Amino acid sequence: MQRDQTEERMALKVKQRLIQYLLSRKEEDGFTLVELIVVVMIIGILSSIAIPSFMSAGDKAKQQEASTLISSYIKAAQSFYIENSSRVQNAGDLSQYVAVVGCQWDASDKGTEICKTDPPVIMGRDNPGTNQWNSPSGLYNIRIEAISSSSQNIKAIPYFDNLYGVNGCINYEKGSTKVILLNDKGSNVPNADC
Repeated sequence: MQRDQTEERMALKVKQRLIQYLLSRKEEDGFTLVELIVVVMIIGILSSIAIPSFMSAGDKAKQQEASTLISSYIKAAQSFYIENSSRVQNAGDLSQYVAVVGCQWDASDKGTEICKTDPPVIMGRDNPGTNQWNSPSGLYNIRIEAISSSSQNIKAIPYFDNLYGVNGCINYEKGSTKVILLNDKGSNVPNADC
């Protein structure tokens, strides 16, 4: 019993000390308005730097589809020339070496979702004589263009001004090829010289 009373007195003393400490303690200072404004400004500056980079990264990722296509078409054009001693004229020529498929719609007509659900057009079979067609996503118009008697471009021209184009070229006399990823957005895809 005495032990219980001693424990109660000790618990009471602890409570009293805790209450005294809490009452004697000053209120903690919070952030000042100036400090909060500075923090908000720093966050704003960092986000204004980061957000355009993230937005551009998505557009550059879409450009990779076109880059892969153009690269494979340029290699197919080179193979065609080596075997036939003439340059490619159309999708049928390219389709002898690489699958040439596309969406029958461009994204400006019906959006990219239709290209995901509609069956692709196999250009070598369905339209072998064409020298231009849509990419499988519908975001790009692929074109075969003669630049000179010895060189040729195969371009991926975006349908939207917020995308980057791609140009590939082949010089049949030199045997050189090049794929250029453009850094300017829009449908102006200049000719490249190999």
